[in-house]
Amino acid sequence: MTVLHLLAFGFANAAILGWLAAAAAPILIHLWMKRVHRETPWAAVRFLQAAIKRHARRLRLQEWLLLAIRTTIILLVVLAASQPVLDSLGGLLGAGTRTHRVVVIDASLSMRMQADASDASGGTLLSRAKQTATEIVDQSSSSDQFSVCVMADPPRAVIAQPTVDSQAASRAIAGIEPTDGASNLEATLTLVDQLLTAAEQGGATADRREVVFLSDLTQTAWQALATQTEGQAGIVQQLFAKVTDRAAASVVDVGVAKPQNVAVTDVRVVSGTPTLRQSVFIAARVQAFGEQRQALAETPVELVVDGLAVDSKTVSLADAGSATVEFDHRFRRPGWRRVAVRALGDRLAADDTRRLAVEVKPHVAVLCVEGRRNAARYVADALNPTGERNAAVQVQTITDAELAATDLQSFDAVFLCNVAEFTSREASRLDQYVTGGGGVAFFLGDRVRADRYNAVLGQAIDGSQQAAAKPRLQTPFRFANAGQNRLPIRPIAERTEQPLLPVVVGDAVSQTNYGIDPLDYQHPITAPFRGRQRAGLLTTPIERFFRVRIPPAATTAEVVLATSAGDPLAVSSAVGSGRVVVFATAGSLASVDPATGRPWTVMPAWPSFVPIVRETLRYVAGASLELPAPIVGQAIGSRLPFSATTPLAIIRPDDSREQVAIDAEQAAWVYQRTDQAGFYSLAGEDANAVVDDSPAYLAAVNTPPAESDVTRIAESKLPAELAVRRAAAEPNTPDADLVRPVGIHRGLLLSAIGLVLLETWLAYWFGRGKA
Repeated sequence: MTVLHLLAFGFANAAILGWLAAAAAPILIHLWMKRVHRETPWAAVRFLQAAIKRHARRLRLQEWLLLAIRTTIILLVVLAASQPVLDSLGGLLGAGTRTHRVVVIDASLSMRMQADASDASGGTLLSRAKQTATEIVDQSSSSDQFSVCVMADPPRAVIAQPTVDSQAASRAIAGIEPTDGASNLEATLTLVDQLLTAAEQGGATADRREVVFLSDLTQTAWQALATQTEGQAGIVQQLFAKVTDRAAASVVDVGVAKPQNVAVTDVRVVSGTPTLRQSVFIAARVQAFGEQRQALAETPVELVVDGLAVDSKTVSLADAGSATVEFDHRFRRPGWRRVAVRALGDRLAADDTRRLAVEVKPHVAVLCVEGRRNAARYVADALNPTGERNAAVQVQTITDAELAATDLQSFDAVFLCNVAEFTSREASRLDQYVTGGGGVAFFLGDRVRADRYNAVLGQAIDGSQQAAAKPRLQTPFRFANAGQNRLPIRPIAERTEQPLLPVVVGDAVSQTNYGIDPLDYQHPITAPFRGRQRAGLLTTPIERFFRVRIPPAATTAEVVLATSAGDPLAVSSAVGSGRVVVFATAGSLASVDPATGRPWTVMPAWPSFVPIVRETLRYVAGASLELPAPIVGQAIGSRLPFSATTPLAIIRPDDSREQVAIDAEQAAWVYQRTDQAGFYSLAGEDANAVVDDSPAYLAAVNTPPAESDVTRIAESKLPAELAVRRAAAEPNTPDADLVRPVGIHRGLLLSAIGLVLLETWLAYWFGRGKA
């Protein structure tokens, strides 16, 4: 590793230094002029010589002063042309001064990249940064003071109060560990400013202050400091300006010159709720970052379940730079399963694996609520045509009067069929259920009171009602109680302004010979019908339905199906972590048009009804599984399915245990310190049972996808006040373009111009005889 000198001086164009000899020209001209003059006797000259002798000393001083200025002008111009530079970590003015040096070490995920591909010891960029920082400390003078902090999210101070103990500073630097998260430049600059303020208020004596960053200069971390047009400076630029007003700032680039990285940036279950009765598709996105992709034509990717590799495939990243790989897997055991997709082999191994916690159930539990007799019959039959108890989908049918006393959290989806109206309490429970990740489907009918639906479930027609917001946890995962009868309890979520009912229900209208428009099969519910016209979707007759419209507040609403006249027939919407689908017509033959005595629609008896209902279940029940897993730094938690009387604990990825905070008012637990990527499971007297080696609760926390992009920021985009230099070169890789010591040629040129003006003025002043 190249040794960093705190006092270094050099020239970018040393060949120009030969022109320094030109500085002798004014002196030689002066001496030559003294030798070639001739004496000519003249009577009047005697009087002049007498006057000159009286001012000889002053004239001699003026001549030498002008000669020195002219010689210095030539020296400065030649030196400026040779482009002298000072090391970015110090300068000539710093020699012998007491310096308070704040050492900031980037410990984000990208710093875990292997520094040298040929280094079998596994040295990382963070190791290089720590070694370089130690050299900076060792080469400082004995009077220098040190503060040390870590650039992460959030950043932290390792040595907050300045110390002159270089050994203590070196030990603190050596103890810095890598993180699995991102770096927060804004918070880091705030911390640096606080450290400088604390040093001043603490009485620390220093002649100068300096902030030294050690980082790989990825665009992700430093983009916020990139040069912007005047007047658009953001918070980060303001914080940086505040720091540089008090201290000199520099960054030591410890990254590789042309980094390349392969990462798994996303993994999800894309085929509904996983059960023991059917296979699921697990999709992962693999991305390559960097310019050199020739070696990525065949990248092996593995599916890992509970620590064992169960499948593998090969993807090509050489052209597009990214690829999606799907695994078809059938789980053999119920409970929470640890699923991961892993790409094999690159210099940054920390992001090669992306994890997913999957709750495998014996079956999918669906609740059907009917507003009149047989209103849910056809829906229930479509979900479980055989009625078998061991079928993949188990249906429980209740009346609307039983809805208030039924625990919705034990079901994966709820179908509401021709329910006349809902109380405020029922609407609140449905809202809580959906926002936490549940799925609800409405089939309207002849008993539905449109005004009550609009007022209680959605936004009122006049737009006066708004949904109440609830605290939200950044997680799509569900909580399962201990024991065989495990109840899925979804996490707390926030609906903000999104209404539970994504439509405003208008009047019911009748029209013969209406058909269904699938809208080019763009929606996930209708996509399986593409190319299958025999399924009967296009020929399904619709005779009566509610005219509905999508209100402005329903920003996530989409039309799934429309009538042949263009009226919305089915509308879906994402609400919190869950989904809602509203069918504007009936889901049974029990709803009858009083004018004609015929059913609203014969769709429940049509061949298309079974696949429509099943795809609707897949869509609403799979909402939480299709959400990305939490990333490092995001909280996890859920509502409690029991009254917790004993402390709960989280088992972290490193097998350590920490107590969990419980919100008694909301009957929920929250865990904030997800600073490691991996699996987190819940333990405690009320939640420590294991079913088939499955924990009571499991959450997968992954690395931030943005940290996988190791693209370097262009040095030209960084502020001029931030001096950049390189700590060490890659083997066989030129790095001159990465070095930017502090140049002083501009100052030399400005000084030369100033002396030219001074010489002109002095010559004029002396020539007038006024000096």
